[in-house]
Amino acid sequence: MKLKKLISLDFVREFESLLETDFERKLLVNSLRNYASHGNPLRFHNFAFSMRELVLHLIERRASSKKVLDACWYARESPDREVTRRQQLKYCAQANLADEYLGDDTVDAINANIAEFLSEFRFFNKFTHITEKHLEPCPKRFFEDAKYIVSLSSECLGRISDLEQLVIGRIEELVHKSVVTTALEAVPEELSLLANHVFVDFTEVEEIVCDAIDHEIIHVTAHGFVHVSQEYGSKHDGCTINESYPFELALTAPVTNPEDLTPSADELTIDTSSWYE
Repeated sequence: MKLKKLISLDFVREFESLLETDFERKLLVNSLRNYASHGNPLRFHNFAFSMRELVLHLIERRASSKKVLDACWYARESPDREVTRRQQLKYCAQANLADEYLGDDTVDAINANIAEFLSEFRFFNKFTHITEKHLEPCPKRFFEDAKYIVSLSSECLGRISDLEQLVIGRIEELVHKSVVTTALEAVPEELSLLANHVFVDFTEVEEIVCDAIDHEIIHVTAHGFVHVSQEYGSKHDGCTINESYPFELALTAPVTNPEDLTPSADELTIDTSSWYE
């Protein structure tokens, strides 16, 4: 199969969509070029090896050895390697966040997902290590095995995403109370432009999204509604209108204390455009 045809296949395009840098996309194309090198008995092994290296590069980009060594939870676990692949995957999941903030259930789920990742990843060794048994793979299985390797690469990256989501879900639970309190305190004065008097009845947080966890900071965005009473007219001849407006609030917290949230701005970003429609 020619390179142009390989690149257009759905499972290849799906994997390509997970890549972020030009280097990663070029490495994918060159890996497929190995596969398309007809006449080379090692073309499948070269393809499997370069795909394996691409996945390892993605892990290294997210969790370099330096980052892992600096993590608060790091402790050497292998006499042969200062940083293990398991620890890199753990960093992909929780960065510098301590296990104590995640709870036993989340930590156990992370460990289980890492074990599954490593088990699946060992499939690469079947073809990256050249043995007499696999020197000449069966032509009938050639394409199916190549397809599986690309799909496996996608699944490996999906595992990393699953790890991240486990931690993000836990963080969102952990900071909910602090977000609600902060949202109530950060109502902007611009609401006063809507009426003679505007009183905030309550804020309703509908969604908390943990956008990212880096080595030092957790980034969170809250979405919800501000419910207000807008008073018009004089004391004896007035009226009150109850309205609600969507808001957004960006916050950050140190990984050492996820509940210590600080708004990125002094006020909520409130959309009052519906009032003027």
